[in-house]
Amino acid sequence: MDAYGYDILPFGIGGVQVPYPLSLAAARSTATTSRVGQAIGKTLSSIGINWIFTPTLDLLTEFIEPLDASQTFGKDPVTVQQHALAIIEGLASEGVSACTNAHPVGEVLEIFRTQSSTDLASDVQEQSDLADFAPIAAVITSYPRNSMQFGAPIHEFPEPERSAHAIRAACELILRNKCRFQGPTVSSFVDTPNDARVCAKHVPLLSLLCGHNMVKIPKEETAQRASISILEAAIASNILSPELIRTGAARIATFKDQLFTWERALTHHQAQPLLTPSSGPLAHDTYRASTTALSPGASPLLGLARTSIVVVLTPTVPRRNPDSPSDPFEPLGRALSRSFPRLRHVPYTLSAGLTEVHLPFLQRATAVVCVLSNTSSAMTESQDEFVTSLHDNLRIRDAMPGQQRTRKVVIGAGDPRDLRDPFVGWWIVLSYEYSRGALEAVAEVVLGEREATGKLPS
Repeated sequence: MDAYGYDILPFGIGGVQVPYPLSLAAARSTATTSRVGQAIGKTLSSIGINWIFTPTLDLLTEFIEPLDASQTFGKDPVTVQQHALAIIEGLASEGVSACTNAHPVGEVLEIFRTQSSTDLASDVQEQSDLADFAPIAAVITSYPRNSMQFGAPIHEFPEPERSAHAIRAACELILRNKCRFQGPTVSSFVDTPNDARVCAKHVPLLSLLCGHNMVKIPKEETAQRASISILEAAIASNILSPELIRTGAARIATFKDQLFTWERALTHHQAQPLLTPSSGPLAHDTYRASTTALSPGASPLLGLARTSIVVVLTPTVPRRNPDSPSDPFEPLGRALSRSFPRLRHVPYTLSAGLTEVHLPFLQRATAVVCVLSNTSSAMTESQDEFVTSLHDNLRIRDAMPGQQRTRKVVIGAGDPRDLRDPFVGWWIVLSYEYSRGALEAVAEVVLGEREATGKLPS
């Protein structure tokens, strides 16, 4: 299954979405993380799937884009290791094998890409010494038969062929030599852009040259046929060596014989609902446990009159679930409106910022709840500018004679790194994601119905 598991559950099959890794880490319970893995595994095994690309072993570093932050367990190697093993344990209990995403290998190559050294071996060695591969090594030690997936922005290298050799060197050095991994590796280059140097039909060949043993092929039939023709030509011309093919085939055969057997599949496969009834409460409780307050004290909305006008500003964001409402923040507005019927939900875009559309709402607001969900590192500055503009507008309004001070709340529904230095005058709380369960849980904290018990993953 080509999914993180956390996404596949709600896609039109009546399931319950479970928290993303960053939320699981904030909840601070590996037992809960294992139960989430078990719930995912039970769902997959019930429909005959016993292999899934999850979890990611990324550390939340500067190389991780904000949109992908929720798919990590944080930047602490120990936390990542503990929760990754817990997810894998839960999956394994239901007969599902995890293909971990060893993106730290790609991180080394991202550093390598910006350098001009021609000594690939020493360059990869030097950069790998700077990275922490403890989570990878721990997973390999505990689950030596599993597979691993990793990738790098191969299309961004000056020479794709040279990058293939660099990636192969990193794979051999880090996974095979340092971490003693002997299982098959899977290419994650399927999303490589279609440009003049590396188009989709060349991805399988480049992936195999990188040292991968399994390849994700393009979805389009014409591209698939072209990829096969390119592979056949590469084998005929010895660009793709027989030794490389034999080594990969042996690893795949061992992996398949151990994990993909009828006996294993039938042991865990049962005709049942896609999720057990307990999975809903599990997700609900985990979201509640992960909600994190960065500011001290109670929510500014606590004790606010029911007749108060609360303005909720929400950003335009990518839809993670095609079955979700056009505005994924509708659940937040509905949850808050139960206590404040005069609530006004007003969307915004970082590109346009604060506009004349927003000003009339802000002039009448008793309280403002601003949701931040940065989805791109290129937008970080725009997000800061938006909050600054909003804060300045409210500060001028609050300074007017007879005007009561506006109560201000920021909800971080995404990458929390931009919020480590709190905005002055704002009460900040984190939901880490904008799924329905996460937004409903954070609404309870904002309304003062309960305290936030989560902790920002280190």
